[in-house]
Amino acid sequence: MPEQAQRRAPEQPPSETPSGDNHALEELRHLIVAPEQEGLQEIRERLDNIERRAEDVSSVVAEAIQMRREQGDDALAEALAPTVQETLRESVRKDPHVLADALFPVMGPAIRKSISETLRSMLESFNQALEHSLSIRGIRWRIEALRTGKPFAEIVLMHSLLYRVEQVFLIHRKTGLVLNHVVAASIATQDADMVAGMLSAIQQFAHDSFHAGREESLGRMDFEELEIWVEASPDAVLAAVIRGHAPSEYRLAMKEALEKIQQDYSSALAHFQGDAGPFRGAAEGLNQLLEARFKGVPVSKKRPRAVIAAAIVVFAAIAAWVGYSSYLLWEWSKFLKALRQQPGIVILSQEKSGGRFHVHGFRDPLAADPAKLLAEAGFDPKNTELDLIPYYSVDDRIVEKRATEILHPPAGVKLTEKNGELHAEGAAPSQWIALFRERALWIAGVNAVDTAHLENKELIQLRHVQADLESVVLLFPLGRAELESGQDRALARAAEDVGSLLVQASHLNGTISIELVGHTDSTGVEAANVPLSRQRAEIISDMLFRSGIKPATLHARGVATSEPVRTEDTEEGRRLNRSVTFKVAFTPASPVN
Repeated sequence: MPEQAQRRAPEQPPSETPSGDNHALEELRHLIVAPEQEGLQEIRERLDNIERRAEDVSSVVAEAIQMRREQGDDALAEALAPTVQETLRESVRKDPHVLADALFPVMGPAIRKSISETLRSMLESFNQALEHSLSIRGIRWRIEALRTGKPFAEIVLMHSLLYRVEQVFLIHRKTGLVLNHVVAASIATQDADMVAGMLSAIQQFAHDSFHAGREESLGRMDFEELEIWVEASPDAVLAAVIRGHAPSEYRLAMKEALEKIQQDYSSALAHFQGDAGPFRGAAEGLNQLLEARFKGVPVSKKRPRAVIAAAIVVFAAIAAWVGYSSYLLWEWSKFLKALRQQPGIVILSQEKSGGRFHVHGFRDPLAADPAKLLAEAGFDPKNTELDLIPYYSVDDRIVEKRATEILHPPAGVKLTEKNGELHAEGAAPSQWIALFRERALWIAGVNAVDTAHLENKELIQLRHVQADLESVVLLFPLGRAELESGQDRALARAAEDVGSLLVQASHLNGTISIELVGHTDSTGVEAANVPLSRQRAEIISDMLFRSGIKPATLHARGVATSEPVRTEDTEEGRRLNRSVTFKVAFTPASPVN
């Protein structure tokens, strides 16, 4: 009591001393309030003490998790998933042997089962391939595959399959959503939800169109080679996609599987809200419905002989194929060799991929058409890709073609090219010769030109006329300066040649000078023969002038006996010396060959 009195003393004013009544009241209040204060103090200490709080939570955490799981709440799983994943990742990073030791009892059997299943499937596929290939029937099927263009596997399936269940759908009846979906191996599938929606729509259409009861369902649908069998329960629909014709026993199997699903998942089906997770376990029962049956192979005592014969045929076919492939490659090598030898074509690379030959390189536009060469070699252009980029070749034969295409040489002119020098040989008009000299160097591959063997056509013609005129001899009587009778044709010929020479000279931009040379025989004195010969030349000049020849072109000259036309051993020789002859001089404006 003295201690209590001492603790309560500060609550009163220092100058006062508690009376007996107050002391009794204080004792009463302490008896009433003290238990509650002690309880609050204990709660406060429990909340502030982390260890005690963790101990309290640990005593109920298992029951709490069990309760949330039974309520079907996924929030706890979603909250724990990142922590569990991070914990596993960190555990593997620190010490992977712990997780490996924990999974060891499971990994071994799983790996062995996977390997054995793979080997079994491989051996089964190999046995089927041998069965279908090394037989007369297999060869017939391969021929049918080649004839129809269908894959060999499809032909085998068409002839040997009785029926095969390719897909099984478990669909919620009220919502039409897919609860589970299983597919047979190597079967291409569409979107499961889309297929389920289609089936539900067809069911609804049938109900609306034929006023069927709500409990009734469409039992079967046919789509060419496929059949869809449908079985319904109060809450689910089971649909099987079947290739071929399944027996009636299969529908019983579907009913039994659907009844088991309805029984095992009745609560989940009744409270379905769109989550298909609870129905994953139904896949095991659905996979049992994925069955297939094939036609039996008849046993024959002659089978070994048939197998041997089939093996021989197959070997012969393989040998023929190898031989044909080798021949094809040999022919392709010949074609490539011929293509490389073509002027203007450069092959950089060639390869075969995707069953097609590919050639890459360059081709001059004037080179041979590779597509034509390909057809001549017996190859299908559709199976060959010639990627030849255009370019200008400097091969001599291609440059010759290019020069011919651009310059268009006239008939009688031949163009040849060697080491970049273009040679022109023959006779051509002066206009083309000027064009050749101007434009030949513009041609790709031409660095120089050679016209040493190129003649001017007009100049050749001029020289022909010149020779013809210089062969004319106009005869005169003895001692006289007038033409003999019968010389009119020779004079007309001379006048025509002179006119032609003037025309040719104008085309060549040159000038013509024609000398008329008067001659006499050796009879008489030279003093008299000189003026006579000159008089004879002037008379012919006057006649040509009167026929239209310009006088500036003609030059008369008398030579008497100094330049005889013939020797005077005979009378005919002396007669020819009593004449007038012509000498032509052509002066071109510029050097012309």
